[in-house]
Formats: sequence, C-alpha cells, structure tokens
Amino acid sequence: MTKPKGPDLHLNVSGMCCPVPLIRLAASVKTMAVGQVVEVIGNDPLFETSVRHFCQANNHALLEVAPGEGHGVRMRIGVGGEE
Repeated sequence: MTKPKGPDLHLNVSGMCCPVPLIRLAASVKTMAVGQVVEVIGNDPLFETSVRHFCQANNHALLEVAPGEGHGVRMRIGVGGEE
C-alpha cells in the first residue's frame, strides 16, 4: 500500500475569524492546479462548515477532516476544476 502524498500547500488560519479564513483559502486555491492538495487549519467556530460549503460550491474534494491542535480542525482539500 502506498502512503498518500503530503499536501502541496499548508495554510494556517488559526486565530482568524470568518470570513477571513475562507477568503485566504479561496485566494490560495486560485494559485493551485487541479489535483493539488491544500491542508488548511483553523479554529473559528464557523470554519469547518464554511469550508465544507466552499468545497461543494466550487467543485473541490474534501479529502480529510481531523482534529487540529487545541480546538481547531485540519482539513485536506483536493483542488477541483470547472464542471
């Protein structure tokens, strides 16, 4: 079994309040190619829900959701393309 590759970009938006984490994530994703993976860590109470909606609305794949350090959450997202 092959080990999954690490993310192409790490983005830590801990300590930022929504919508800033989502704005930072959207700007980062625009610089990435389809198929690349971004790992984003945040701790705003709306962070996980906002990222889930962002992925669904923009054709990105939510690959993993896991507890982050402290009260945060770590999410891995596969960059998608236009449908």
